[in-house]
Amino acid sequence: MQDLKKMTKRLWILLGVLTLGFSMIWLLPRQKEMVVSRLSKDLPETIAGWQSKKQQVSDEEKKVLADDTEFSRRSYYNPALPGFGGVEVSVVFSGKDINNSLHRPEVCLRAQGWNFVRERSLVIPGILAGGEDLAVREIACIRPRVKHEGVEPPKNKDGDPVYDMRIQYYTFFGAEKIVSGHYDRTFADIEARLIHGYDQQWAYATFSVGVTSVYRDQGFNIPDDQVYDEEQSIQMMQELMKKLLPKVVAGRSNE
Repeated sequence: MQDLKKMTKRLWILLGVLTLGFSMIWLLPRQKEMVVSRLSKDLPETIAGWQSKKQQVSDEEKKVLADDTEFSRRSYYNPALPGFGGVEVSVVFSGKDINNSLHRPEVCLRAQGWNFVRERSLVIPGILAGGEDLAVREIACIRPRVKHEGVEPPKNKDGDPVYDMRIQYYTFFGAEKIVSGHYDRTFADIEARLIHGYDQQWAYATFSVGVTSVYRDQGFNIPDDQVYDEEQSIQMMQELMKKLLPKVVAGRSNE
């Protein structure tokens, strides 16, 4: 019984020390200006044979995020491949209140009706300038179409509403580190504030591509040049990323 009391007391002391330690992080002096993300806010209109169209951010998105949140969003397509649907690139840049600037991607996608088929963490080797690797989180998801403005969605061969499939990569670009997890980003923030004494801006970047082979699987007759399976769609997305990212992601400092 005495040993149990001692153990309980030690646990409470440990909890108190940890709580005090994490609390001190927020008492450290902050820089007046945040250190900006390594990812540029200016996505190029054209890049190595790819062209793009600027995409608008909805009022609904803006309402749920902090006022100083910034966005950059483009849809890239290759004119040499008219049957390919393109790659969506979307970046959300955090403001001073990071908790109200960036939301967990998994929560947002599920709220939009997407069902996850696969989730995994990947490292794409040598994709950044200087041969730096890129950590990403991959999500493969499907979503059945629903009635829109009174119009019923088309039915597939099984009599069910047609469903769409997308592959999405996401990652977070800080002032120095690039991490693919929400909690990894939180700990990188703590490290920057505690050890290096600065606040940083984070860029939450997503790259997404449609998988069109699922339409043929559902019984729809679509032209061969418009059919891209998962592997082919990912290959196209990574091809764009290899050309785009070295141009818009700054190299690491020697810190």
